[in-house]
Amino acid sequence: MKTTIHELLEKNAVLKEETIYFLEKDEINHFPMTAGDFFQIESKDKWKKESWVENLFQKKLQIKEQDPAYQELLHGVKKIKELIGRIKNADPKGYGHMAQLRSLRFAKKSMEHAMEELRLTYQWEINQEMEQAYGIWDRKLFVYKNTVCLGSFEDLVRQVPAFHKVEHNWIRKTPLLLRNIRAIQEAVANKIPMGLVGGPCLFGLYEVEILVQHKDGSRFSYDFSSGHYYDKADQKTFGFADHIRQYPDNIESIHFITRKKGITSQEEDSLAILFDVGAALGAKVAVIIPDISYLKYLSSVIAPLDPAMKEQTIREFRTEAHKIADMYLNRVEELKKQYEDVEVFVLHDRNEEACRIFHQSREAYFQNSGLIRRMTAKREKADAVFDYISMLAFPYYLWKTPQVIQVDNLDETDSYRKCSKVHKEAFSLSAILYSDKLSKNGEQTIFNAPLQYKGYV
Repeated sequence: MKTTIHELLEKNAVLKEETIYFLEKDEINHFPMTAGDFFQIESKDKWKKESWVENLFQKKLQIKEQDPAYQELLHGVKKIKELIGRIKNADPKGYGHMAQLRSLRFAKKSMEHAMEELRLTYQWEINQEMEQAYGIWDRKLFVYKNTVCLGSFEDLVRQVPAFHKVEHNWIRKTPLLLRNIRAIQEAVANKIPMGLVGGPCLFGLYEVEILVQHKDGSRFSYDFSSGHYYDKADQKTFGFADHIRQYPDNIESIHFITRKKGITSQEEDSLAILFDVGAALGAKVAVIIPDISYLKYLSSVIAPLDPAMKEQTIREFRTEAHKIADMYLNRVEELKKQYEDVEVFVLHDRNEEACRIFHQSREAYFQNSGLIRRMTAKREKADAVFDYISMLAFPYYLWKTPQVIQVDNLDETDSYRKCSKVHKEAFSLSAILYSDKLSKNGEQTIFNAPLQYKGYV
């Protein structure tokens, strides 16, 4: 479903002036995003930690709190607390100092009340300053899937000026879905090691066809990405997985036809932006090429087949998957030459050491098998979902970076949420997500478009 910030505002009957989008350029507010109907308008109170406006507000408040009058009260409260502590140490029950303690507590309460009055005054003054400067009233914002906040590249720059160094112009012109950006700000300020993670899907709709031949000579054709009939890949028709479950004894062979002609502009950008952001932030980059997940998915689907046929099918698909992965690996090598100072590591099926680190490191976080069952209802996709959740943690597994930043498309919103939930406090995970590009026909995303509209670079 295509939508824009402008359409979302109209649909929710919210004035632009009441939101952070009052400051956005028209090209951002009218940019066609490919997202489902998962946006909700929220007030600044619930999501204030995710808003650059609130971040700026807090910075201004910290400056105002350096006022001598406030600092004198703050120092006074501290001295009284210290004195009360010394009295309590000498006389734990306070029987011998009741009057003095009562007087000190009264003075402390009066000072704290005066501090709160000053803070309210400061907040009122800052609100006036910001309303005059930005014209924003209530500062509402949209939240996608109750997980990431709808913003823009300018929001990133306002909080983390280092993003100014990012050179790719396309990311400046599209809305972004953001989460935990303040953690990036703190990581940059305190020189905390950071790792970036992202990369393209292996292939999209119509790019790999599955040919299933029965022993009676009948043939069936499926799209690998959707699992549906190849000529109706975007329709919810009888699927490949159902076919295998129903006719395992009838199948004579399974073959694959790769029609992917190269890297699309979407896939190119998903690689290049990792290097660009890595250079801007001084972060290490983990590129994920998910051929291992596609292989696991296929293995699960064809589990009912004869062992020899399963082995042959996996062997043939691995050959095709590696051909496609090589397209990305070659581009990664070119980007390495362009960004010589960026440390890069690629996770893919043929990198045995990377796969070992990946699988061993995640075990501690996925020991509860019930956890995976709750994360997907489709048994044949469980292993692949397992991968997509844990792949976001790969920079932490590999480098133990305390700060990990996912730079990816908005389809990975669920992966972000689940990865954060599974890994809890092991590391800080931030998200910078962008909408998929539209194909040449302007109707579908590049991933979903027929071959003639893919736009290979």
